[in-house]
Order: sequence, then structure tokens, then C-alpha cells
Amino acid sequence: MLYFDHAATSFPKPIAVRNAVNESLLYYGANPGRSGHELSIETAKKVFETREKAAELFGVSEPGNAVFTSNCTEAINLVLMSIAKQKGHFIISDLEHNSVLRPLFELKNRGIIDFSVAETFAGEPEKTLRSFEKLIRKDTKLIMVTGASNVFGTKLPVAMLGKSACEHEVLFAVDGAQIAGNEKIDMAKENIDFLCVPGHKGLLGPMGTGMMITKRPELIEPIIFGGTGNFSLFPIQPPELPERTESGTLNVPGICGLLAGMEAVEGKEEKIGRKESKLANFIFDELSKIEGVKLFSKKPEYENSAPIVSFVIGDLSGEETARILSEKGVAARGGFHCSALAHLKAGTEKRGLCRVSIGWPNSFGEADKLVKIVAEAAKN
Repeated sequence: MLYFDHAATSFPKPIAVRNAVNESLLYYGANPGRSGHELSIETAKKVFETREKAAELFGVSEPGNAVFTSNCTEAINLVLMSIAKQKGHFIISDLEHNSVLRPLFELKNRGIIDFSVAETFAGEPEKTLRSFEKLIRKDTKLIMVTGASNVFGTKLPVAMLGKSACEHEVLFAVDGAQIAGNEKIDMAKENIDFLCVPGHKGLLGPMGTGMMITKRPELIEPIIFGGTGNFSLFPIQPPELPERTESGTLNVPGICGLLAGMEAVEGKEEKIGRKESKLANFIFDELSKIEGVKLFSKKPEYENSAPIVSFVIGDLSGEETARILSEKGVAARGGFHCSALAHLKAGTEKRGLCRVSIGWPNSFGEADKLVKIVAEAAKN
């Protein structure tokens, strides 16, 4: 199987990640923060080491401000539900994943908040910035954007938006699902107050892992309540992160795998991203030559796009295109990609698209095979 579905989850995982998960089952099997015996303490040290690595990787000073979640969606909900307690107005882009749209839609329906959708312009950062700034109101509390569209790869001008949000005294959050691991993210330099990342995509960790990293821990409220291993005699949640939001037993095997994944990409984010971009460029250029193939994403240059190419064959839907590729040994994602706003923007809400997304293990040989398979399918 030619695997080109890395925007959904990276696969296969590096050997170091697989080894770390296996070792955790042998050496870090106790419950961290729940006991005073040596095995529990060693496990807690490994968990804290992962927080330290996340803080180092994303530019925050306090490791305790790196909170573990089960995925990026939970991290996003943690941010949105916390800031919604202030009520007011939110701004998002017209490329957001449903993990951003649906919580805000629910909060709006409950009469808690209002939100606006800013139009984005691929390759025109200044125009995109102005689009957001026009929507800022006196009661605007948060701007939240995806680092890159999971459908078209379009990157948003995160640093510019962060600077603007800071100047307008508005909080700024980033969904890093498509950029963490293949692009350097510095929360301090980019004025990011909240960063939400999955562990299982560009960070190469196991599924069931994610993080919410923040510079504003005092604003984060728990969405799950329960045992945390401390303050056990009190009926209230602990007052500070990370325990405040981490009720219940942590996914220690996943966290150990995530640490190995972060260590694998640390310092190599841009190198990885540019290699993936070259492959995406090759696929885009070759598909553009095939009669019957219609491309919907722009050419995926590293500065402006994640390594994603979206297309359909002939009059087929995205799901039908992906099914044909699957029958020929290619793993690609067909359908609507949990991203209604992006498909409405592109006018593909009826047929969907087939998405090819490139990751660290892919090679030019695999990319060439993919192109030939698409060409054969288009011809037939």
C-alpha cells in the first residue's frame, strides 16, 4: 500500500516511537502522580520529560503549561470552552476544521458567544490579515485559526495574525494539526496564546495523543472533572495546570511515544517540511498534465502550503476517486475531510475531493507510482 494520508495520521511510525511505546509497557507501567513508590515516580518523570520537550519545541517557559489531551480536537475544545466563559465574540477563518466550527456553533446556539468567519486569500497574507482585522469588535475575545487547511494545504499568516491580535488585545489560538512537526512554531515570537496539536500527525507519535500548550494558564478551565492525584480531600479541581485539566489516568504509552516522536523531528522541522513540499510539488505538476484530472488545491510551495494535493478524476466524486485509488493500492482520503467551511468556500460541498497528503516516509519513487496510477485511472 502506498500511504498518502498523513494529514489524517502519520504512518508508519518511526522505529524510535514504536520502541518507546513498547518500553513504556515494560518500565513505565505505574500510574504517574498517584503513588509514592519508585515505579510511579519514574513514570511521572517520563511524563514530565515529555512536557519539557513540548515546552522547548514550541517556545513556552513553563513545562506545566503543556497539557495532555486525547487528540487535537479535545485540545481545541479545551481552549474554546474556557474562553467562552468570558462570552463575547470569536473570529475564525473560512478554512477551519469542524473541531473548531462545531464547538463554536454549539456555543452560539446556546446563546453564550457569537462568532464571525473571516475570508482567507491563498498566497495573499496582507489581504487575509485585513479580512480578520475588519471583523474585530470591542467584545472580540479570541481569534482562532488553522495553521494550514487540511483540505487545500493553504497556510494562514500565523505570525501576522498573532501580532495583530496582540495589538488589538485579543487572545490568539492556533490549530497546529497540519503544521506541527514540519514547520517551526515559536509561540513567543508568533504571539500565540494557545497552541493545539495532535501527537499522531507531524509529531509522529501514537494515535490517542494531543496537547494544548499555553502562555495563559490562568484562563484555562477544565472540561472534565475528577481525580488528579493531588488535592484529593477537596471537592474542587486543583487550581493550576496541568493537573487542573488532566483528570483520570494519563495515556502513558502514548505520551512516551509522543516524546520519541518530538525528539525525532526536533530541529529538523523545516527540513522535513521542505522535503514533503518537493514531493507535493512533483505530484501537483504531474497530475496537472493528466487529461481528466481536476486539481482544486494550489501548487503546494512550502512557504504558502502544507504538502497536500486535492483533486478528482473526471465526473467522479472525491470518495469514488479515493476508492479507485484504494483498489490500486493507494491510501488517500476521499470525501469532505471534516471541513465543511473549506468545501463551501471551494464549491465542492456536493462532490467532495480526493486528498493526497505527503509525510516523512514518502519517496519520489512512491510519488511517481501514485501519478502513474492516477493517470491509468483517468484513462480508463
